[in-house]
Amino acid sequence: MRFIYLIWILLFSNSVFASSEIDVQFEFYDIFPRVKTDIKAQLQKNTPIIHKNTKYHGRTFWQIEWSIAWKKTNGICYINSNKTKLNVLFEMPRISASYSASDPVIVTFDKYYEALLMHENGHMNNGTKALKAIEMLLSNFKSYSDCQVLNKEVKNSIAQIISQYKSHDVAYDSQTEHGKLQGVLLSNFM
Repeated sequence: MRFIYLIWILLFSNSVFASSEIDVQFEFYDIFPRVKTDIKAQLQKNTPIIHKNTKYHGRTFWQIEWSIAWKKTNGICYINSNKTKLNVLFEMPRISASYSASDPVIVTFDKYYEALLMHENGHMNNGTKALKAIEMLLSNFKSYSDCQVLNKEVKNSIAQIISQYKSHDVAYDSQTEHGKLQGVLLSNFM
């Protein structure tokens, strides 16, 4: 199952052409619970998401691609156009399509899945904020006399923004105890 959301934003500022895109995809791992109480054991058994010897039921990766074109006029080098793209990959559980689960199992799992996805969307929001910060940076980037210096400064500035929002992801998981404080507990739905 794959969902792709594309958002195109056209910005015209100081004769700079800018576009951005968001691409969201899902990868699933299958579980096979017979009864509601099997769901947690199935999640733990089948999750491929392991970090520092701890298993997790969902994960979000986000990455920003960017490119710029610059122009040099009268000895001044400036960004003429830019393009940014946020790639988001959610790794999530699902009850296998080839498996016939009972209605109570499906209802319980769906409620848990919804809570887990809400938590994972918080990670995507950090990626979206990073994308917007980069868009703002590029639309207002100062000019230089040397285009190589311009390229280096853009690269360094974007790396700082991405690092900042990746740190926000770590803090988000710490503050929410990986979603537990947001209700991502299977026991809430039993």
